[in-house]
Amino acid sequence: MQVGCSPPSMLLFALRSHRSVKRKAAKHALRQLSDEVLVQRIGEHDDRTSFGIIYERYRQRVLHHTTRMIGGRAQAEDLTQEVFLKLFKNAAKYRQSSAFAAWFKVMTYNVVIDELRKQQRMRLVPLSDEGPPLPVLSDDQNAIREKRMFEMLHDRLIQLLEMIPVEDKVILLMKYRDDIPIKTIASSMALGESAVKMRLRRGRMKVLDLDRHVPHRENGWNSIVHDA
Repeated sequence: MQVGCSPPSMLLFALRSHRSVKRKAAKHALRQLSDEVLVQRIGEHDDRTSFGIIYERYRQRVLHHTTRMIGGRAQAEDLTQEVFLKLFKNAAKYRQSSAFAAWFKVMTYNVVIDELRKQQRMRLVPLSDEGPPLPVLSDDQNAIREKRMFEMLHDRLIQLLEMIPVEDKVILLMKYRDDIPIKTIASSMALGESAVKMRLRRGRMKVLDLDRHVPHRENGWNSIVHDA
C-alpha cells in the first residue's frame, strides 16, 4: 500500500509552499531597494520586513561605532539595540533630502551621547572652566591643523582619542571620522556652533600634542607632520 498525502493535505501543502515562495520573492525584491525607500516603508507602514533588512545592513556598523565610543562590548550591544528601536519609532521623521546613512549615524551618536550623560561620563562644562585660554591662531594655522586631523591615519587617531576625555573624543569622532556638519553636532550636543568649534579646536590641540609625544604602536604606522 502506497503511503501519500490525501488531496486536502496536498492542497494545504501546496498553498503553504506557494505562500513561502511569495514571501521569499517579496523579501528578495525589497532587498533591491535603497535604504531611503526601505526607511520610508518603515515610517509609513511599520514594515517589519524592511526594518529587518536595514538591521542586517547596519547592525555591524552601529555595533562598531557604539563599541568604539562606549568601550564595553555588552553595553555596546545594548546600545545597538536601542539605536534600532529608536530608528523604528522615528523612521517617519526621516526625509529623503538627506542620505539615510548620514541621518542614521547622527541618531547613533545621539543615543551614545545620551547614555554617556546618564553615566555622567560626559560633562560639557562652560568653556571658561576648561583650562587656560587657547592661543590665537591665524586662519592658515587653523586650516593646517584641520588638514592634519583629516590626514591622520585612522588607527593612529583612534589610539590617541582613547587618551582624551570622552566629551572631546565624541566630538572629534563626529567631525573627523564621520564628517558630520558643525550645525548637526551642535544640535546633537545641545551646544552653540561657536562652542562646538571651540571644543573641536581644543580637542585638535590635545590630539596633535599627544601625537608628538606618544610612541606609535609597532605596526607600520607613519607619523604625521608636526608644527614647527
